Amino acid sequence: MKPIFFVMLLALTTTSCSRDTHNHPSGITGKQLFEVHCAECHSSGGLGSILLGVPSNKDSKLLGVQIRNKLLHGVAKGSKMPVFKTMPEKEAIQIVQYLKTLK
Repeated sequence: MKPIFFVMLLALTTTSCSRDTHNHPSGITGKQLFEVHCAECHSSGGLGSILLGVPSNKDSKLLGVQIRNKLLHGVAKGSKMPVFKTMPEKEAIQIVQYLKTLK
């Protein structure tokens, strides 16, 4: 295999893992947390992508506690959504509060 393949694989692995890093400034907002952890898949407006199988969270019918649990503990097997095992609950709540403002 070509070396470029390994470089690309390493970059992808590093990028996906960095989304579970939580050394944010103390005044970070729910919107900013969403941009860091969620917008890559769900888009900055929370619309998701039907073609990629990523649901919209802009008009989600889920309760805040359900969204928080998905962030912190995961979803059903086979889901593409990452689990943010090291995310503080406070950050998850901030993301949920931001999502509830999207209309």
